[in-house]
Amino acid sequence: MLVFASMTMRRLLLVLTIFTFNSHFAQNEYPEFHGYIQSRFTYNDGNSSSFMIRRAKLWLDGKAPMSDNITYKMQVVYRSATDENFYFQDAFADVKWNFGFLRVGKFVPNFTLQRMQSDAFIPVLERANVINNLIHGDKSSAREIGVEGNFDLLQSNLKLSLGIFNGNQKVPGNNISNNLLYITKLSYNFLYAKDDVLNIGASFGYRYLDNQTLSKIFPSNESITGNDYRYGFQTELKLNKFDLQSEFVNANIINQNAWGYYAYAAYYFTNDIQVLAQVEKYNDLNPSTSNNEWYLIGLNYYFTQKNKLMADYKTQFNGDGNINIAEIQYQIFFN
Repeated sequence: MLVFASMTMRRLLLVLTIFTFNSHFAQNEYPEFHGYIQSRFTYNDGNSSSFMIRRAKLWLDGKAPMSDNITYKMQVVYRSATDENFYFQDAFADVKWNFGFLRVGKFVPNFTLQRMQSDAFIPVLERANVINNLIHGDKSSAREIGVEGNFDLLQSNLKLSLGIFNGNQKVPGNNISNNLLYITKLSYNFLYAKDDVLNIGASFGYRYLDNQTLSKIFPSNESITGNDYRYGFQTELKLNKFDLQSEFVNANIINQNAWGYYAYAAYYFTNDIQVLAQVEKYNDLNPSTSNNEWYLIGLNYYFTQKNKLMADYKTQFNGDGNINIAEIQYQIFFN
């Protein structure tokens, strides 16, 4: 196992070294390396406690040789709870123009707000269940392979995204049919102050599923063939020291609905200390896991905006007694 992981890391470093050398040779400019580590301790209602590397990410980005309007990003991730070694998450290029950009490769489609926000900067330790479970790409870390156009309109207050992706992708592998995934999103920012945001938006996605499993929505052994319609609504408010964010997502799959929402409010007592409260609900189509509702309170201390200490406590009420989880996480960036 250790030998295999070591070989994987050597291959990764070799690829990145060759890529860096070629880019430097072509335009005398090095790509930039970035990364961060999230170390976490979890206490689960007295039944278990554990340390883990929640995420360790490393990515390389920069401009394409001889072109100022084409940029790229390649990212790998390791998570001690699920992965044995690093694997590629993102690999895409952006072609920028005056009113937006075109993105091509493997990346997160612009469907929900919280999935488009980096896990390094959201004020909660984990994205809401409805976001993790009802986004597309549930088998590929929320990533899909395709192309997406992002347009900034009305002095960048109105944003429109249009994307086409593989609709029935095996992991790893290509699309197994001619059916594609179509996603569109429209959002508008009502505030014009530099650091203030009042944003509302709506998104829609469609694909035809061809003998696919959706283990985060249906029982894992159930094969799905038919229409998959998904839509969502988002609200985001940032005003002085106060943050409010909420989303609702619905998936209508073969005429059955899975849905959920989350909402949190956060407040900075000082520039370094932030408190928050969140409620979330997720109702899937698996009788053994449906109808989950959680309440959360959290406290964050920011050494910087990138380096922070986070703690939260969440509880779920059910007929068999409450489920309580407490977590603490330290995040450190390096460039």
